Amino acid sequence: MADIRIQDLETDHLPAARKLVKRVFPWQSPIERLSFYAIAHRRSSLMRRIMALVGVDEILNFWIALDNVSERVLGTTGLYAYTRDATDAVWLAWFCVAPEARRKGLGSRLLDFSIVEAQKTGRRYLRLYTSDDQREAAAQQLYDSRGLRIVGKKRRWFHTEIYRELPLDSKGA
Repeated sequence: MADIRIQDLETDHLPAARKLVKRVFPWQSPIERLSFYAIAHRRSSLMRRIMALVGVDEILNFWIALDNVSERVLGTTGLYAYTRDATDAVWLAWFCVAPEARRKGLGSRLLDFSIVEAQKTGRRYLRLYTSDDQREAAAQQLYDSRGLRIVGKKRRWFHTEIYRELPLDSKGA
């Protein structure tokens, strides 16, 4: 995956990033679907109030993995803070790799990048939620390999949400 670069998600790549996330996570909730609107308008006072209503303190940043040749978005990742633990943790958001780009090291590269970015925030933990859906099995292995331990589970209608956490002081930048 040498011909891939990770860069800030800018508005010109927002539609392609949204399309990838929708393809990888077709079961998104309406609130989750609104997150791309929030990303594009995160500096507006109205959007900050709406985010506060759903418990989001801050959208820190979102990044994409772009193919240097085709300029296709092959992966996404982001960090945000929930109001309930904003001083302690950042949360991983929309971490995904296009199915055709998997098993080539891009997921590892994006997760390692996200961990370094999370460390820069000065918070104690990187947290995420995922699920036991079979389509996320490879991601579970990746999370395990990076030390993101399971700290909780919540049963939903068709799957179980899995909550994971990584102490950020345990990883070298």
